[in-house]
Amino acid sequence: MTRSTHQFKLVVKDRLFYNRFEYAIGFQLDEASCLRELDHDYIDTMIERRKIWREVAHQRWQKSNNTFGNILTRRTREITDQTVIDLHEFAQYLLSSSADYKLIVSSNYGHVYTNDRKLIDQLSDLRSLKQKIYRRAVITRAKDTISLRNPQHQFRSYFKSTKITAEQKDHLVAFLTMQTEIRISPALSGWMLTPFHRTQDYFFVDHDKMTWLTMLSLVHSGLVRKTMQIIATK
Repeated sequence: MTRSTHQFKLVVKDRLFYNRFEYAIGFQLDEASCLRELDHDYIDTMIERRKIWREVAHQRWQKSNNTFGNILTRRTREITDQTVIDLHEFAQYLLSSSADYKLIVSSNYGHVYTNDRKLIDQLSDLRSLKQKIYRRAVITRAKDTISLRNPQHQFRSYFKSTKITAEQKDHLVAFLTMQTEIRISPALSGWMLTPFHRTQDYFFVDHDKMTWLTMLSLVHSGLVRKTMQIIATK
């Protein structure tokens, strides 16, 4: 077994991962999203559902003779017996571990956050995990602060991910456009020009006064997820 020889990428933060964990391992694992519940029966149920859905989708696209659909179905990976074995093996490693951890999965990728380097080593030895990356949280500033080289504002407020109506978006865009003493994030600026109505949690606005949030709440209440103080990088 490899003994903690991994090259951890240092992630400069104001707190640990999820406010608890120093280390993280990211990886590619086919059908990783079947691990949203670490339960062997749940894994088998999700696998069977996916096999059925993909077969139905494949037949539907074939009947419609839709070129785009046929390309999608051909690109969809087959759920093999080895895939199922790999999922159960990974789940059992975590179920058997006494370490404190947090598992996050999406599609064919996952992350495990922990303070236990031994658990990182054990997961690293699993051949089923591909494209492994290692990260370590390094706290370099006070909580709820963000460090910029040449800050122009005092605060950064992040939006929530939420769907709003077309009318609400029109009011929000009109309000933001009229503001001359704020900085709107590039992603938010781009969204303002699109027909989409869902805000994302990485949209932000830099501003100088907390009272600006009161004005924003009059336009759309409950939109701000968190506000951080901006400090100069030392």
